[in-house]
Amino acid sequence: MYNCIREIESTNRSLKSDLDLRPIFHKTDDASQAHLHPGLMSYRVVNTIRCRLKDNEIRSDRREPVRVMNTQKCVTTSMQNDRGQIVSIKCCSRPEPKVDMIYKALKLEPASFIRKKSVALKIDPKKSIVDLLIDTS
Repeated sequence: MYNCIREIESTNRSLKSDLDLRPIFHKTDDASQAHLHPGLMSYRVVNTIRCRLKDNEIRSDRREPVRVMNTQKCVTTSMQNDRGQIVSIKCCSRPEPKVDMIYKALKLEPASFIRKKSVALKIDPKKSIVDLLIDTS
């Protein structure tokens, strides 16, 4: 029981720092509860993740999975084509073995997405919506 309480206090202390939930001075109880709610939800999410990782023999402190997961990156490249449209391509890097282990333990897909491409029309502030619709047809 003592270790459980110690772990809860430690996690709450570090989450308060990470979420900037340090001393709050609200005039109403509702405002205080609204301020603390994200902290409690974060605590619940962190403990659920840690529990699932422990079930899969991945034991570490709270910050280690975050450090490992930060090795996977998302890159967005944007360019303008000859029609004035902005083309954006978003790619996710391949996960390292440790990242892949965490994904499997949490029953998540290894990459949050495959390659995504989007095209956006560059808007000229001098043109009206009608002019833009005529130009694209």
